[in-house]
Amino acid sequence: MTTRTRARRRWLLPIALLPAVVALAVTTPAGSAAGAPASPPPARVAPAAAPVPEVVAPAPVEHATGATHVVRPGETLSHIAVRYGVSTAALAAANGLPDPDLVRDGTTLTIPGAGAGAGAGAGAAPAAGAPAGPVAAGDLPARLQASPTRMAYIPRFDHWAAANGIPADLLKAMTWLESGWQQGRVSSTGAVGIGQLMPDTVDHMEMLIGRDLDPNSAEDNIRMSARYLRLLLGRYGTAEGALAAYYQGAASVDANGTFAETDQYVANVLALVARF
Repeated sequence: MTTRTRARRRWLLPIALLPAVVALAVTTPAGSAAGAPASPPPARVAPAAAPVPEVVAPAPVEHATGATHVVRPGETLSHIAVRYGVSTAALAAANGLPDPDLVRDGTTLTIPGAGAGAGAGAGAAPAAGAPAGPVAAGDLPARLQASPTRMAYIPRFDHWAAANGIPADLLKAMTWLESGWQQGRVSSTGAVGIGQLMPDTVDHMEMLIGRDLDPNSAEDNIRMSARYLRLLLGRYGTAEGALAAYYQGAASVDANGTFAETDQYVANVLALVARF
């Protein structure tokens, strides 16, 4: 999809104050709006029957040879690999997947033994609590290093992270887990591109930034992802809170606390930060 058919929404909404650490406006040719709507973009995950309260410690990583996992909407192979402490390449090989970037919702995956194929891809970084050794700082995922197209995004992440006053390594790790930095990825729920942005989130960020942007453009997608992460860091004050809201939706987190899969997502992103 190269064109957008969504009706543009432009309205005035209440201003929410942000902490000083993220209060500086992003410099843009068209300027930037001063505040954020009180109502955040909708959640990307469905509410659980019984809400799970927020926790400090991340959920443990599963390590069981022969275990299985049913792929849920929005999950990527690298996301699942990190959860189980194996590499993306090993997980793909164990299930006969010719393209690790493509996995269908509802597919039952066999999980190879813990640590299988370590260092082979985006899933090589263990989640918190995994028994693998420490990850060297800046040890970029092998799949990233093998892709000149995706490596070329690094300066753009650095630029927009700096423009928004947020940690570049956190932005990179979050979006790597979201999409593997694949701009053409569109989830079953309609989340688009590198940052897996939902349509309402795009509208929200366009209003804050003060100009029309295209989520199908890698540059604009990274820019909006950075701006959204800045908004959430200001709202929640911690990386854990911001990541939870990015994944689950701020309204859902505020109303229900975080769900178990959200806690795992947060742990997985934080485990990847050292690699960027």
